[in-house]
Amino acid sequence: MKTLILLRHAKSSWDHPGLSDFERPLNARGLKNAPKMGRRLAQRQLPIEQYYFQSR
Repeated sequence: MKTLILLRHAKSSWDHPGLSDFERPLNARGLKNAPKMGRRLAQRQLPIEQYYFQSR
C-alpha cells in the first residue's frame, strides 16, 4: 500500500512584508513546531520514494 504525506510549511513571520515567500523567516510558532514535525516524521520511519515541493 502506498502512503501519501502532505505537509504545509511552518508558520512564517510577516514582520518584513517585502520579502518573498522563500526568503521569509519562520515566526516563533514556526520555529517551535518545525522541529517537532521533523521528529514525528523520523519516528514513523517511513521510506520516502519520491517527494515534490513548490518553491516560488
